[in-house]
Amino acid sequence: MEPNNKNIKAWSLYVPWVYFWFAGCVGWRSGWLGVLTITVPALLIAGGGLLFVAGFLIPSPPQDALYRGKRSAPKPGGVPMLKDQILDFLAMFRFRQNKAIRQEWIEHRRKALRCLITYTLGTNYPYYVVVDEKIMARTEDNRTWLTGEERLVKRAAGDTYGAFLSGPGLVLTGCDHAVAISSGLRFKGPKGPGVVFTGMSDTPTQAIDLRVQLRAFPVTAMTKDGIEVKFFAFIPFQMGAGGQRPALGRGYPYRASDVFRAFQAQVIDHKNPSQEPDQLEALKWYDLPQLAGERILQEIISQYNFDDLYAPFELFDNPGDDPRARIAKEFRDELDKVLPGWGIQRIGGGIGNIEPVNEQVLQKRIEAWQTEWVRQVMRKQAAGHHTRIQRVERARAQAQTDVILEIGKRIAELRRSGEAPTFDRIVAQFLDLINQMAIRPMVQRYLPKDTRYIIRDAQRKTSNPA
Repeated sequence: MEPNNKNIKAWSLYVPWVYFWFAGCVGWRSGWLGVLTITVPALLIAGGGLLFVAGFLIPSPPQDALYRGKRSAPKPGGVPMLKDQILDFLAMFRFRQNKAIRQEWIEHRRKALRCLITYTLGTNYPYYVVVDEKIMARTEDNRTWLTGEERLVKRAAGDTYGAFLSGPGLVLTGCDHAVAISSGLRFKGPKGPGVVFTGMSDTPTQAIDLRVQLRAFPVTAMTKDGIEVKFFAFIPFQMGAGGQRPALGRGYPYRASDVFRAFQAQVIDHKNPSQEPDQLEALKWYDLPQLAGERILQEIISQYNFDDLYAPFELFDNPGDDPRARIAKEFRDELDKVLPGWGIQRIGGGIGNIEPVNEQVLQKRIEAWQTEWVRQVMRKQAAGHHTRIQRVERARAQAQTDVILEIGKRIAELRRSGEAPTFDRIVAQFLDLINQMAIRPMVQRYLPKDTRYIIRDAQRKTSNPA
């Protein structure tokens, strides 16, 4: 006997049914004693058999909080053996701590038995299953996933408003989906994941995907200086779970209050100002982050000039100070102010490269930037040339002053020595002073290579005029 019950044969399910009718006939023919000793026990055995079959067809969810006394619980995610299942069943009725779990288990088996009986009689409410399939051939509205309504597939028809020997209905979901139930007049809230029983007038309206959703969408906005730009934005989000995280062996968590807020926030959007009925679009809860994100980003971009969006990264000491990082951070902050009120939990968010809608705008801006940078370069070059000329003229004037003062000083020394300052002596002193200045290393770099030879030749000719 394995946990998946592969050893149970299909014909074995008919044994209690045949036994019930055989024992019932025998007991009825034996009078009251036969009814009490044969028919009633057969009825109990057949009822128990149907209860077992119903529980086998619609299994109850695992009881994680079951009290087992000193016996330890099985490991999460493990497959329980038949022995463990029997011991858990006995512990559920043995310990008082399991009263709530026991009542829940009995209620589930009772509804499962009703589903089996009403389905056999044809008086059941509709049965649904939630499918999770990806669209491969259809791409309208750039959508590759099934909507919440399309994921609800009716597998068995039934009268939702039947009253005589009717119901309940059934909705089967995976661990990552819940289902929204409505009576037609009011929203009864989310149910699931797992097996969901429905009552009279209960209709599943939409499957709720509890996993992390990702929406990437294009945004067109106008900058502060009137230039239209475009870029892609993305928002990962999920239905509000109050900080709870998925656990092994359990369905995805969510909060019913957040589901209420998310469904109340669903709106009808007008595709154009005509507001014609065929131009109306119903926006579900998973469309709201995109709707809010487009408006938030358009408002943020309107506060920036186009040149600010294309500022070089080198201008910022902190990488988080560049315009794109600031816009993304402000985008996430604004989403956190809006989405929690709609019952939606943001996981992340960001934007792509910002580009102008008109490609010629970027070329014209590049030309304008180039003109501006050329103007600044030329202005700096002119300022540097002006400074150079000033320094050269100042150095030349200083050199001339030094030469004149030094010549005057030497003429004065000649007069004090009693020698007459003739023209030849003054020229000789001038050439000697020029020669001393020319042999300086800092001066030699700026003089021609044959300067010293020219000065010496002039000195030789001055000393020997003949």
